[in-house]
Formats: sequence, structure tokens, C-alpha cells
Amino acid sequence: MSFYVNFGYLEAIGVALFFLLYILYFIFSFRKAKVLGLPLRRYFWLKMLFRSAYFALFVIAMLGPTIGEEKQQVKVQGKDIMFVVDVSASMLAQDVSPSRLEKVKFELQSLLQTPLQARMGIVVFAQEAYQFCPLTKDYSLLQNVFIPALSAQMMKNTSTQIHNALELALKGLLNENQDQIHKKAKIIVLFSDGEDWGENINVLAQTIKRKGVHLLVVGVGSEKGSPILTPTGFKKNDKGEKVISKLNRNYLLNFVQQAEGKYFEISQENQTIRNDMDKVRATLEEIQGILQDKREISLEANKYYYPLLLGFLMLCLDVIITTRIIKLPS
Repeated sequence: MSFYVNFGYLEAIGVALFFLLYILYFIFSFRKAKVLGLPLRRYFWLKMLFRSAYFALFVIAMLGPTIGEEKQQVKVQGKDIMFVVDVSASMLAQDVSPSRLEKVKFELQSLLQTPLQARMGIVVFAQEAYQFCPLTKDYSLLQNVFIPALSAQMMKNTSTQIHNALELALKGLLNENQDQIHKKAKIIVLFSDGEDWGENINVLAQTIKRKGVHLLVVGVGSEKGSPILTPTGFKKNDKGEKVISKLNRNYLLNFVQQAEGKYFEISQENQTIRNDMDKVRATLEEIQGILQDKREISLEANKYYYPLLLGFLMLCLDVIITTRIIKLPS
């Protein structure tokens, strides 16, 4: 049997205090019996032994006794996940409630509720792109600072350029001068409605494929589309007509096919709601990371409640069962 907590100064002080009080109790009882000229009953010694026993049980419970020596080896695997988030004006469309971008932020927060044993970073893009958060394992920082700060007002929104965003994501995931990497360690998760990506995107898809990076694309929006509500009102074209932003599903599927990635969707068509984020999480968990470390953990369980329960029962008996400690003459 071993203990979770070492016997330290606090425990030593508690034991010393107990014995000091018990010695004072013994001296008081002995003097009282001597003044009366009567002997102490044998129950007195049994009481002292009984109380010492349940006090010892309380001390053992406080130390946290464990039983067994079983060990288990756990493999610690490393993954790097870069979230690439479209923050262009089209992501303000409300065909996904409350808006496409707000829904993405909510789903990212939910995704981080359970650790994925991975470093994570964020790249944002619209007309420009920049690395908003480098790879980190500080999930609290991502949840409380970076994800809430995602906004369509972060940069210019006249058009959407995905090339720079994906290049930044690749740069953040790959080390310098490293062309061949483990194919199961680097992941890009892209959130976008697929609008106005420009041409020659297939070249970048081939680069992602060649580098062995896993690509997960999450299409956000609906094919029917929705007006874009900006802080100054609905976005309009040169003719003064409301701009209707639509999910470009076919474009996204073609990109995923070129990169040999996987496609998911967050959409709402009429009364049909589709949310594949559970599948995204499952896919991220299935992807094996590079083996970084092996750790041996103990499967011993803290059995503090056994001595604690036994000590408490003995204390109750001590309180309930009373007896005279001085023997009276018959």
C-alpha cells in the first residue's frame, strides 16, 4: 500500500497535537482518580486505545491510501491544427443563425471544450490574410481571447483571397526547409462559404496534397443564400440592389477533391438543418499524430473513503457508548 500524500509537517503537527491533548487528558483523569483514592477502570485504557485507532484511521484517510501497483503506458501524440477562418463580409449573411461567422465562432468554442491533444492556431482572411494566433496548446487563450475577437471588421472585405490564407497556414504548420513530413500530423480546417476565391486555387490544393497535410473544409451557408447585413445596413451592388451571398458548395467540393481532403457543412435549407461539426471532431480524433512521448501512469485508486468511513463509525460508537473511567467501590 502506498499514499498519494507524503507525511509532512501538517500531518506531524496534527498527530503531535492529538497526543499532547491525550496526555493532558490522561494526567487529568489520573489526578482525579488519585484525589478520590480510586483506581482507573480497565475501560479507560480500552477507550484510549480505541480513540487512538480511529484517529490513526483519519490520518491514513488524509494521506490517501492506494492499493495495487498496476501501471499503464500512454502514448502522447502530437498534432498541429490550423483553423483558417473566412471573415469576409459574406460571412455576415444570416442564412445560418445568428450569422455564418458567429456560428463558426460558436462551433470553434464547442470544439475546444474537450482537448484534442493538439496544438492549434488560427489564420483569418478576407481581401488579405494574416496569422491571427500561432500554434498553441493554451486552449483557454483561444477560447477567451482569439475566437471571441473574430470579426468581419478585422480587415478589408471587398473580396476574398484564399491563397494567402492557405499559404500562411502551411507556413505555420511546416518547419522551414521541411518538404516531407509525417502525413498524419498536420491538419488544416477551413471555414468558408466559398465565395470569390479567385482562380488557380487548384495549384494550392495540389501543394497541400503534396505536403501530406490533411485538409478539412467546412462549408458555411446555404445555396439559396441571404442578404449581407453589415453595421451600416444591407450590402448593395453598384445598381443599388441587395447582394445575395450563397454557399458555393460545388466550388468547395472541387477544391477538396483536388487536395484529397474531406468536406463538411454547416447549413440551413428551408427547415433542414445540417451541422457536421461532430463529424469534424471525430475526424480530428481519428487522425493519428506523430508519437512525441510515452508516459507511464499509475492505475492505483485513492481508497481514502475506507479508513475514513471506518474511523467515523468508531467515532460514533465512542460517542454513543459511555462508561465511567473511575472504578467506584461496590
